[in-house]
Amino acid sequence: MLTDQIEELKETLEETFLKETIYTNLGKTERILSMATGTFLLFKGLRNAFSHPIISSAELFVGFGLMQRGMSGYCPVAEKLDREGQDSEEILLIESN
Repeated sequence: MLTDQIEELKETLEETFLKETIYTNLGKTERILSMATGTFLLFKGLRNAFSHPIISSAELFVGFGLMQRGMSGYCPVAEKLDREGQDSEEILLIESN
């Protein structure tokens, strides 16, 4: 019974939130972790909005960014890091005796 519910939740997530497009550069696990962490930070920021407004606003900002990253599947930082690794030139070293 529990496995059926987990499987149903997995299918729902894949159909709605985890659709891949040509711009997707994150894996499913990374997207799920980003959404979970973003949700946690959003709720934590909302809970502490009146007691610690500066820290709370930072938590809300980072939480929203992580939620957006997980929902869209696109991360400009990951794209930049991937491009830097691909743009490097290969150097042929010849050893002479």
